Amino acid sequence: MGLGVLEDYKLAHVPGTVLLDDEAAHSEDTTHGLKHGTGKNSHIVLSPQPSEDPNDPLNWPMWKKDMIIAILCLGTMLNAGTNGPFLNASYFVIAEQVGKPLSVVVLVSGYNLLAAGCSGPIVCALSRKYGKRPVFLASTLFDIIGTAIGESKISYNYLLAARIVQGFSTSAFESLMIASIGDMYFVHQRGKRVAFQNFIQNAASSLASIICGQVFAKLGWLWLFHMFQIFLVVQFVLMFLFCPETTYLRDVRYETDVVVDEKLDELAKIEEQHREVEVGMEPANIPAKKTFVQQLAVYTGVYSKDSIFKYLLGPFLTLLNPAACYAVITSGLLNAWYVGSAIILAGIFSGPPWMFGPSQIGYIGAGPFIGGMIGSIFVGWFSDPIIKYMGKKNNGVYEPEFRLVFMSGATVFMGLGMFLFGYTMAIGANAVLCAFLQGVMMVGVLIGIFATLAYGLDAFRNQSSEIFIMNMLFKNFMFYGLSNFANPWVESNGPEQIMYVFGGTSIFLALLAIPVYIFGKRLRSWWSRHDVFVLLKMETKGPSLDLA
Repeated sequence: MGLGVLEDYKLAHVPGTVLLDDEAAHSEDTTHGLKHGTGKNSHIVLSPQPSEDPNDPLNWPMWKKDMIIAILCLGTMLNAGTNGPFLNASYFVIAEQVGKPLSVVVLVSGYNLLAAGCSGPIVCALSRKYGKRPVFLASTLFDIIGTAIGESKISYNYLLAARIVQGFSTSAFESLMIASIGDMYFVHQRGKRVAFQNFIQNAASSLASIICGQVFAKLGWLWLFHMFQIFLVVQFVLMFLFCPETTYLRDVRYETDVVVDEKLDELAKIEEQHREVEVGMEPANIPAKKTFVQQLAVYTGVYSKDSIFKYLLGPFLTLLNPAACYAVITSGLLNAWYVGSAIILAGIFSGPPWMFGPSQIGYIGAGPFIGGMIGSIFVGWFSDPIIKYMGKKNNGVYEPEFRLVFMSGATVFMGLGMFLFGYTMAIGANAVLCAFLQGVMMVGVLIGIFATLAYGLDAFRNQSSEIFIMNMLFKNFMFYGLSNFANPWVESNGPEQIMYVFGGTSIFLALLAIPVYIFGKRLRSWWSRHDVFVLLKMETKGPSLDLA
């Protein structure tokens, strides 16, 4: 038993389990020929192992990888983090301007989320077939077109059309973003990047509510769309110029974090042969490094010859994997409950005893924004050091279940935050206290989402696109449902009941991490032996290693 994770006896090596620290494992004789980290990480065996190709994203310099992530995170902030809560602080005033009931106006964002969910399987299939770059570019274009509709006229019908078209921009940035991190970074480097992306996507939406509420109150409806359009165009240009394709098909033997048989000794010999070739100045069969102009290509080839229609099923197949299903449902539901708490703010705080306008309602978002920042800093700072420490204690072996230890903190903050936030709103407490408690809730939500997303990425990286597309699809359909019934629920029973339901289900899912942690390795082994993607021949593999 590795630190509480039960061992599996069906496979010699379970995909996801990684030899991370060869000093702790005393395996230097086997792994000395493999590529390692540098500096204080010189004892860390890189997983996956980078190929010899300079175009392999794992070989890109760190500044380039982080620049790509920063630009994609800007896209996530706009197309996902801002797109969803774009009108949260303004629903009540918009309803008055267009002469529609509040519940009808809230539904325009419900249809936005429905469009995001419906487009998910298509995004997954296209990214599997043609790579992630064209999908990211097309997604921002949808947001640009939708925003152009919204800035054309003050009208309910124009607003509805704008929100639906904008919705098609969301799914790629909510799902493929995490998969892109898996494309470029090694296991021991992913935690802080996942934490940063998680903060941008979730907590930044609270900041968006503050800013959008101010813009709407001071400049009006059309300028809200005008300003959003400026940022979208800038992000699109940056993404086109500086975000090349991250999908890369390397030989399966390099993929030490997803294979059933690591064959580290064989891979070490191949690496030694490559070094001998380089020292001997003999020509090696290594592609030339792509130029800047070549990296601008939108179409970079076909990454799978299989039918695109088969890949439409991919996200749904992940639900047959118990561990992946846990990651999908838990992260999706926690996200949905936070969005649900934001959807009801306008209806509650525009009434007595607060009587707030859009600007003041927007300021309540400061609580979850600061809470999300605190939660993200915590997991960003401690996540990778903790998994390296646990790997060292586990004789140098890293298990993806180690990411789930963060669910313990998530349980406390989510429970306190959700229950007390509902109670204080019900008694009409000071708005600052309510915002603070929503922030406490957000600390737990961000930690919980991080733990499950990072677990899903490390445990099943080869199917990460499908897992996170399913996560996106699930939570956006939940968002759509909440946009229909959250405000009527509050009108009928007050804010206390709905937040208690959110809190109870969140605690249950967080506690469910305990059996997933204990039996996770055996679940990964079971899935590896019954992998539906393998049975349906939906795997993607690179060319075989050859050094003749």
